[in-house]
Amino acid sequence: MAKRSIAKKTTTRRAKKAAKRQTTARVRSARPVPLSSVIFSGASPSPADVIAIPPTSTFNQGLSSADERTMLRLLDVPGAKSRDCTPVTGPIRRRIKSRVDVGPFNVSGLDIAVDSLKAAFDEASEQIPDVVALVKTAGMLCVRAKRTNPNSFSNHSWGTALDLFFGQGVIPQGSPKTYRGCLQLAPFLNRHGWYWGAGFSGRSADSMHFELAKETIERAV
Repeated sequence: MAKRSIAKKTTTRRAKKAAKRQTTARVRSARPVPLSSVIFSGASPSPADVIAIPPTSTFNQGLSSADERTMLRLLDVPGAKSRDCTPVTGPIRRRIKSRVDVGPFNVSGLDIAVDSLKAAFDEASEQIPDVVALVKTAGMLCVRAKRTNPNSFSNHSWGTALDLFFGQGVIPQGSPKTYRGCLQLAPFLNRHGWYWGAGFSGRSADSMHFELAKETIERAV
């Protein structure tokens, strides 16, 4: 009789443990999957992926685009206001650094812009080296008028703007899209005083364009 009682108790305990394991398994399977597990499952996102520009409230904090009036006041006329690139002939000529290695490529531009650009890429190289390794430039120093306004100098004219892209070609101005790589680089460039052109409104949005912000130039010049 005692043996049957012991066997019955043992069977009951085993049944309770099995039921508990099944309940735990059901609870675990019902838990929501972390977003990071969804995003990074499978192949890693590529810097060359074309994605939507995020809300402008998420970048360029405390930074604004340097308008032509500010640039002329602080750095004077850079040269001829033409459709295509022309040589620098203004007073900033003596402050231009040429063919400087900033990490992923060489650039020519205003001394303070080149120095801060190199610092930004150095920092980015430590944290997202795969992105920095793939970034390309469509140019920095180019004395010319804006593509969208022939009566106004482009900030490229002073060597304080830079166009970046990934993959096979640039994303045209006015597009609501950007390369994932530009989005990944934006926080580093923002920290070093660069304004991202994805923040321009409407058809002026220019996600490949980065320029030394007005606040940065006013502090440095």
